[in-house]
Amino acid sequence: MRWICHSSPLISRKTKRGEWRIWRGLDLGTELDLMRDYPKPKDRLKSRPIVSEEDREISRKFDRQYFDGDRKYGYGGYSYNERYWGATVINFAKHYNLNSNSSILDVGCAKGFMLKGFKNLLPDSKIAGIDISNYAIRNGHLDVRNFLVQGSAIELPFSDRAFDLVISINTIHNLKMEDCIQSLREIQRVSKGNSFVMVDGWKNDIEKVNLEAWVLTAQTILSSDKWLELFNEAGYTGDYAFWTV
Repeated sequence: MRWICHSSPLISRKTKRGEWRIWRGLDLGTELDLMRDYPKPKDRLKSRPIVSEEDREISRKFDRQYFDGDRKYGYGGYSYNERYWGATVINFAKHYNLNSNSSILDVGCAKGFMLKGFKNLLPDSKIAGIDISNYAIRNGHLDVRNFLVQGSAIELPFSDRAFDLVISINTIHNLKMEDCIQSLREIQRVSKGNSFVMVDGWKNDIEKVNLEAWVLTAQTILSSDKWLELFNEAGYTGDYAFWTV
């Protein structure tokens, strides 16, 4: 079932570059730095070997090679670090006023590490995670593995308005643009109002060049302004962040 956004009046908004743009749609949320405590390695471009299109095709299978194989295919070993995830989920819990009664969905949950952080912080909260990767689900963190399911972001197996918070970190940009839009509509559908997505996006030419040299799996790579247009087209009204190099 496709979620349909009804047309709305034209509104104007000032971009990060100080330019006024015209938008049609619902009010968008806020750009937030909620992932600020999750570290980014220094000299990231130097830390990853040069990759080919063949390497990218292997990475996009999201199997063992991507998570726990050679560094050129992805993480080079993806394991849980409480120090990183613990601080990150506190940022989310404070901003969205989460408590023991809250329900949280992670779209693109991988091995469920962020949900593990939420369970540590809020043991009685309701959590769920979905990921396209069978490998990630099978190798999910033991404490949350039973809450993870394999599936696609374009057709979430959850009812309307099922979750107090829906998050998706560096996931939906791995889809082609049409499916990316549909995944945003699905996130909007299953959320009670609070959602947060992080996507690859640049704000200047240097960030664009660096990002295009870095990405392995992304199929929708846009400027921050173009992402705002895509959010609007999808009818997405949640919060967001842009990941860049």
